[in-house]
Formats: sequence, structure tokens, C-alpha cells
Amino acid sequence: MRQDFNIRLLPSRAIIGASMKPFALLLLASTCCWGAEKIRILRDEFGVPHIFAETPAGAAYASGYAQAEDRLEELLRNYRKAEGTMSEVFGESWFRHDYRQRLWRHRRVAEEHYKDLSPLSRAIIEAFQAGVKQFMSEHPDQVPAWAPKIEPWQVVALGRYIIWGWPESEAGGDLLHAGIQPDPIAYHGSNEWLVAPGRTAMHAPIALIDPHLTWYGEFRFYEMRVYAGDLAYSGAAIVGVPFPTLGHSRYVSIAMTTGGPDTSDAYEEEIQDGKYKFHGEWRSIQSWTEKIGVKVGDKVDWKPVTIEFTHHGPIVAHKNGKAYTLAIPYADEFGLMDESWAMITSHNLAEMKKALAMRQYMAQNIMVGTVDGDIYYVRNGRVPVRPAGCDPSKPMPGTGACEWQGIHPFEDLVQIQNPPQGYMQNCNISPWVMMKDSPLVPEKYAAHPYLYNAGRTPANQRAAMVLDDLAAAQDLTAGQAMDIALSTQVYEADLWQERIRKTGAAGNFARSILDWNRRSDADSSGALAYYLFKMALGERGTLIEPPADLTDDDLRAALAKAEQQLHADFPLGAVYGTLFRVGREGSPRNWPAGGGTLPLAAMSTPRAISFEKKDKIMLGNGGQTSTQLVILTKPPQSWMVLPLGESDHPDSPHFDDQAEKLFSKARMKPTYFLRREELEKHLTAEKDLTY
Repeated sequence: MRQDFNIRLLPSRAIIGASMKPFALLLLASTCCWGAEKIRILRDEFGVPHIFAETPAGAAYASGYAQAEDRLEELLRNYRKAEGTMSEVFGESWFRHDYRQRLWRHRRVAEEHYKDLSPLSRAIIEAFQAGVKQFMSEHPDQVPAWAPKIEPWQVVALGRYIIWGWPESEAGGDLLHAGIQPDPIAYHGSNEWLVAPGRTAMHAPIALIDPHLTWYGEFRFYEMRVYAGDLAYSGAAIVGVPFPTLGHSRYVSIAMTTGGPDTSDAYEEEIQDGKYKFHGEWRSIQSWTEKIGVKVGDKVDWKPVTIEFTHHGPIVAHKNGKAYTLAIPYADEFGLMDESWAMITSHNLAEMKKALAMRQYMAQNIMVGTVDGDIYYVRNGRVPVRPAGCDPSKPMPGTGACEWQGIHPFEDLVQIQNPPQGYMQNCNISPWVMMKDSPLVPEKYAAHPYLYNAGRTPANQRAAMVLDDLAAAQDLTAGQAMDIALSTQVYEADLWQERIRKTGAAGNFARSILDWNRRSDADSSGALAYYLFKMALGERGTLIEPPADLTDDDLRAALAKAEQQLHADFPLGAVYGTLFRVGREGSPRNWPAGGGTLPLAAMSTPRAISFEKKDKIMLGNGGQTSTQLVILTKPPQSWMVLPLGESDHPDSPHFDDQAEKLFSKARMKPTYFLRREELEKHLTAEKDLTY
């Protein structure tokens, strides 16, 4: 029986899309063996769990247990965020958030369609939550009083919630053209790149997976390795979801960055007396009522809210007698878990394309490398077919002329495999600047420009520097690749150095800028001086290049002001890392950091970190969230770093150890992927579980 159970764990090509009846029978027949499965969690010196199981369900059980052990409250909050029940325990400030999640029906769709997931996905989800519950039963003192009842559909709702900011932002952006301010959506950015075997020292593709998001909340990734039958994966998971997607298996790497086709629209509806006009007829506006709990003191006030909608989607605004709806093609989708499983168990590029063709992921630049030597890019998304003559960049008439005509097949999407340049990068830029002389030009997609959804737009600062580095790379080594990934090079700082030089400015302060190597390393005094100088320029300091009307006197005055600030506000010998630090918010511990994105000084580096002023320092709070470097040899070799630590327990040695020992030093650690013997030399904890 155990052998039969393992046979069913072949990659998703044998499961997804095939008849599920034989599998379901086999799954039921195998349940007698589940109670006998032994799982081991080995934690390395940074507390990262390496899970060794026989089946995906066993691995998911251990994943749930490990996530709960490290970040139980965050996991429970993520479920509440997705279902829209935050304000009933955390108060009025969460009311608008909860309203939006009810508007988008994450819980409704997840509850209704959970039964329609593949049997394997349901088995994984239920095992995962069983692991969470097991930890909670063993450690009731760690379970908050506000913990929601754990239900399998919450994983589906959480997946929808995580991807939703992207399509909602696209549709909301259309509202701006009607003079309507949409709900604010947090900025999402990232770096990714691939180098082909012909340009690397190991003659294997090298991949960078580098999402840039907030370091707090639902996007604070959980690092893990998992091994179970055919599944072997290293990466970063959303807390509350069983397995990672961003990362790599023994066969493929998966990276994503913000950007992609235009997937979502706004419609301008003609309304009258509770009806809207469509194809010359007046249809009734539909509605339902939700009750949102709001904690006030020791009580919960239940506030009814009515949500109105047309067949396009929910009504989100009214203006000048018109109603505005948002149409999102993911509105009734629930298969993200199935697609993710198919992706992480793909054996080659053909299987990966088949998985991606499910089109459950939001609009993203997705890059895939393989141990077969392939490098591949697709401008991914679930993209509606719009009629000719309709402009989806602004609200379209809802009266019938601009109805969607289906969803574009995967083959229509912008994509390229093994480009002749031997590399590609997308750091939130147009496909036109993904590589030198990119063949992906917008004119090729003129029939449906929303598939390309960009123009011949120059690369941003991060992308421009990475593009030059990759174009010059030959026989690229792991160390050199890591240097590119963590580069602190400041874009076009040489132009400002030359402008200062022309003033004839003298003195140690000016000399520290002129002699500076244009890298914002943590130990650089020149980088700090340059930052203070750019800030002293005020509005002009936000410019990448010196403006033509900037006089020598202006420059000398800014240099003097910056030097005065250096002496007044900083200790003797201050460097960039004296001001720019990383560590947990609220903790007294923090460490110097190099690199970062500083818009007010027009300083940008490939190593993205955003900072927020905290007393006398600038403390990192976003940017590189779970950076991974992968060499796709057989088997792959990889390195990874988180900006803070794996555990949320302040008394844990893994609360901020990666910030101190790795991130602040611009270092990455080996993942020991498929190297158990080496892993066991670096253990700090072991846990045996039975499922």
C-alpha cells in the first residue's frame, strides 16, 4: 500500500488536468498508511526548517507545525486578513480593509469552491492545517485569544488575497482617468534575472530570485526546504500556505517581478432607479449585505454594509450620476494552489509552461530556469480579450460595446525562450530593455497592446545597472553573480562627482565625495557625505543628473550645509552604516547596512532596501525580502538570505540573526539543497513528527 501511495506522487503532469477519479480512490485507499508516516524537521544554524517526509501530505503537516512554531500569530492574522475579520479583534482602523476583502468575496469563493480543488491539493491543505493545530494543542499558551477557527478554505482565500493587490491596482488605475481616487495599494517591486549556460563558469544557468516587498505583514516570507517523494524544493512561502513557489526544485527555478499585461478593467455604468443599462435594456443592480464586526473597547459592534454589483463586478464609486465597477478576471478563480503545485513539481520547461497556462497567478514577469539549460520569460497573466476600439487604460462604457470576449490563451502572452543574448533581467521594466537589443518590442503586439502593456520605456536605475553587468558577464561565477545581486553601486553618481569637481571645491568633505568609489557600502564615509550633500540640495537633490541651471554657488552652499550637518549630527568617523541600519522594528538591536533606494537623494542600487526614519537612524523596513541565488547544475546549488530572521519570538536566537550575521554584511548562506550530509553538520534542532 505504501508503494502505491508513493506512485501517485509523480509530478503534476500525471495529476492536474487528468481524470481525478482513480487518484481519489487511491487517496482514500492510502489513508490507512498516513498515521504511520514519520517526518523529521532539521533546523540549521539560522533556524530554517528542512523537512524530510515520505509524502506531500506529510511534508505539509510538518510545514504547518514549523510555521506555527515560528510565526503562529502572523499565520492567524493572515487568515483573518484574507477573510476580512480583522476589525472585530483589532478595531476600527481595519474596517476599510475588511470591507474590501468582503467586496472581493475571497471567503465566499474559497468556501464555495474548496471542494473543486484537486484531491491532492485538498490533502496537502488539510495536512498543513493539521500540523498547525497540533502545535497549537501542544502550546496553548501561544494561541492568542483572537485566533480564528482554522478552516481549509482559508488557504484558498489567503492565496486570492495575496495576489489581489496587483489586479485591483490595475483596475483602480483606470479610475484615475475618470478623476476617481481608488483605494491605495502598496507598491510592489522586485529584481530577477537569468544567465544562460554559455555565459557562466559552471556551464549551467544562474538565476536570481529577489522580491522587494515590506518586511512586515503578509508578505514577510518564510524560508524552508522540503523533501517528500518527488517533491524537493527550496524557497520562500507565504505564512499560512503549505509550500513555497518562489524558489527552485531539483529541476527548475521560479522568479517573479511586478509588471505584466493589463488584466483588469473599470467600467462606467449608466444607472437609473436601481438599474443599469446594458445592450439597450435596464438590468437590476444586484446586492448583498455583509456584517463587519468592529471592536470598540470590550465589545464588538456589527456594522451592516451593502455591496452592489453588476455583471462586470462590484460598484466601487459614483460620480456625476454614473456608477463605476471593477472587472477582475480572477473574481471567481480558486485554483492557485493547483497551479503552484504543478509549477513546483515540473520536471522541465514544457511541464512548467503547461502549469503556467492555468493562468491563476496575477500579472507578473515570470522567469524560469531549468537544469536542462533553458532560460525562459513570460509576461504572465489572466488577460481578457478586449474588442477593437476599446481602451482598457481608462473606464470603458458598460453598456455592451466593450464586453470581454474570453481570455487570451497562454500562447498569446509575451514570452521568449533562450534569447541569443544569453541573459535577461526584469527589474520592473518594459520587455524592450530586458536585454541589449531586445527582440521583445511593443510593435509586435500592436493588435493587442494591453498584452505588452508598456512602451519603449528606458530602464529604471536598478535595471540599467543590472543590464550592463549581465551584458558584460562572461564565465560568470557564483561569487560574481552574488556581487551583482547585492551590488551597492549608486546609479550615475559619477555625473555629480564631475559637476562638483568643476566647481573647484576644496576641503576634506568635498574630497571624500570626489574620491568615493560610488558604492553605498556600509563602511563608506564617502557614501554618507554624498547622501548628505544630495539632501542639502533640496528638490534638486531628487534628480539623477545635475540640472543645467545648477550654479557653482548652489553646489558650494550644499556642500557647506552637508558638512555642517555631518559635524553636528554624527560622531567622528561616521560612515553610511552609521545612519542606515537594519534590524527588527521596536528592537534596541540594529546593524549597519549598505545599499538601498533613497528617492529624496536619487540614490538607487541593485540591492533594494527602503528605509524609514526612527529617532536618529534610518531603519530598513522593506526591499529585498527573500533573496535567492540558484545555479542550475544537476543538482542545483543555491544561497538565500532573509532581511530579519525566521522566528517571531524575541527570545529566539533566530529572531534577528540573519539581519545581524548575513543581511547587514551583504552575505547569503548556503541552502544545503539535496545535501543532507552537509546540512547535518550545521544543525541546531531536530523534531520528529508522526502524521
